[in-house]
Amino acid sequence: MFENLSDAQVALLSNLLGKEIKSRRSALSPGVYVVEAGSFDLPGGTVTVGADEMVTPTVSVPLLNVLTIALHRAGFQREGIMALVVEAAREAINNGKKIGPELDATAAYVAQGVKELQATFAADLPKVNRVGKVGVKV
Repeated sequence: MFENLSDAQVALLSNLLGKEIKSRRSALSPGVYVVEAGSFDLPGGTVTVGADEMVTPTVSVPLLNVLTIALHRAGFQREGIMALVVEAAREAINNGKKIGPELDATAAYVAQGVKELQATFAADLPKVNRVGKVGVKV
């Protein structure tokens, strides 16, 4: 289908289409659309491909697993802690996922703790190769 396009042209087209899809998706209502074959003019531009680099992968903390282990270790306090977690979840959901300015200091404390936890785990992870980024200017 794209055999007549160079790799750089496909990269340029992909970038342009990605942006266009984001802006037009809301205009499409649910359904099936028959799209006729057609052609278009591909605008000129530049495609810049960066070099591959070695990076430490992002550490994702599996919160459900962490909560399960923490509640298991809480012993007789488990039900009380679970009730607090459920109440906090309900409050956060009802507040549009906002915690309120009165908890800013606590949020900063928790965020710093998670950041330190991720840094500790990341130090033990082997670096992985990340392919170079592709930039497009039309």
